Amino acid sequence: MNAKKISIIIITLNEEELIGGLLLSLRDVEDIEIIVSDGGSIDRTGRVASKYTDKVIRGERGRGKQLNAGAALATGDILWFLHVDSTPPDNFKYHILNTLEKPGVAGGAFTLEIDSDLSSLKFISRVVELRSMISRIPYGDQGIFVKRDVFEKINGFENIPLMEDIDFGRRLKKEGRIEILNQKIKTCARAWERDGVMRTTLRNWVYVTLFFMGYSPQKLYERYYRRNIHITLQRDVIKQRKN
Repeated sequence: MNAKKISIIIITLNEEELIGGLLLSLRDVEDIEIIVSDGGSIDRTGRVASKYTDKVIRGERGRGKQLNAGAALATGDILWFLHVDSTPPDNFKYHILNTLEKPGVAGGAFTLEIDSDLSSLKFISRVVELRSMISRIPYGDQGIFVKRDVFEKINGFENIPLMEDIDFGRRLKKEGRIEILNQKIKTCARAWERDGVMRTTLRNWVYVTLFFMGYSPQKLYERYYRRNIHITLQRDVIKQRKN
């Protein structure tokens, strides 16, 4: 296995409660760099992140834009896009490097596990696992990793308000095989706990289905995220007043 450097890109927006723990779990791993790409947090996200990594950038809000901004700053041979509410699997570095050494592999991701004891969420984890195994198109919270040259060849992520991970996976498949590893990456259950298991699950499936049917990400965002925008703005105002 050739020595390769992994650049980990983490996007944030008002994540002061989670970013410190994630960075602490990563910073002792050799031959990696960690880049936090912030979308304009008004809490202490930037200050907390700066304690554990020197590469914290602040830019325009938007998942695709933030991911590309982080990748532009990266110096590694491999890019790993990690969600802030994720818990990486043990020996993630070995698994990523070993996977990308295989002939014909352009990128990969881990198997998703929602961090909850609820039987309904365990079932959803298995459904997501089956879907990604069949389609070979992972969700962003599965920790997508890719060779840097391949990422640049397909021009990175689209600057779209959602479905940037699905769009990226569809284009990545044209460059080689996407491996879905058996090792599990845990994701926080906060979205399901906040909005309800059935509502969140159905909403996600509707978004993905309509996207594959040809609906534009911008229209989906405007139609289905309008209520969430208002909730987010209210939450941001409350945080700003506290700070």
